[in-house]
Amino acid sequence: MNSYLETIQRGTENFPFAYYKERYVNHTIHLHFHPEIEILYGISGELAVTVSEEKHILRQGDILFINPEELHSYASYSEEVQYHAAVFEAALFQFGEQHFFEQEFTTPIANRVLKLPRMILREHEKYALISPIVDRMFNKHIHSKRMVFADLTLLFCTLLENGLLEQVSDEFGNKKTEDTKLCIKYMEENFARKITLAELADLVHMNPNYFCNYFKKQTGLTPFTQLNNIRIRRASKMLRQTALSIIEIAEACGYENVNYFTRKFKEIRGCTPSVYRQNTFSNST
Repeated sequence: MNSYLETIQRGTENFPFAYYKERYVNHTIHLHFHPEIEILYGISGELAVTVSEEKHILRQGDILFINPEELHSYASYSEEVQYHAAVFEAALFQFGEQHFFEQEFTTPIANRVLKLPRMILREHEKYALISPIVDRMFNKHIHSKRMVFADLTLLFCTLLENGLLEQVSDEFGNKKTEDTKLCIKYMEENFARKITLAELADLVHMNPNYFCNYFKKQTGLTPFTQLNNIRIRRASKMLRQTALSIIEIAEACGYENVNYFTRKFKEIRGCTPSVYRQNTFSNST
């Protein structure tokens, strides 16, 4: 799962917080997870967010929380989308074992005993309490670590005070996430050979038809769409870093038919393997 685990340094050691704000066209961020909390805040357009078994559409003013270790991905739901994102460690709120906030928020969130609410929409009864804090943090205070820290503390205290943090009592739900990660890890390790649906289903002791629906609910993708993404990512690296022929790369990535490989590559990368290699070479000279 190493390629799905984001290990980016967020901020600094004493302030592990990162902020992103960009306008995207035909935007996609593939399936990944990280140990940090993430907050998304819609600015314009629509963003489809798949997290665990849920698919949500983030629109202007919506607030979406992603808990530590949750598998998630994004894709534009409208051609152009803009949103804020903050990614930070729960360790930002470490005050000592006996501190009430450590006991009520930091440790339970880090240990996945509590989880943040998924979405706070405009029609949510507590939206008027929460939205001004998030809006102020992203649009007024974002360049001041002191004020960001104050806003985040106020945000989480508001969630706690209003009973909006959820107890994680669904051990089966956690097992499903771990099973999904196991299947993806297996694809990563065996992408160079033929992998069957029955083989993947057997890893998690499921009927193949049930497994296909289960996997799509967890990730937003079918197992073979996920496998093709893995293979094309590996093929792209080979095209950039080796002199192997396209046929050799196709075979090394588990494709017996080079025409099918080319079609899938173009579908995912937007160009053929040969054009991708040419563009890579042109950009490096």
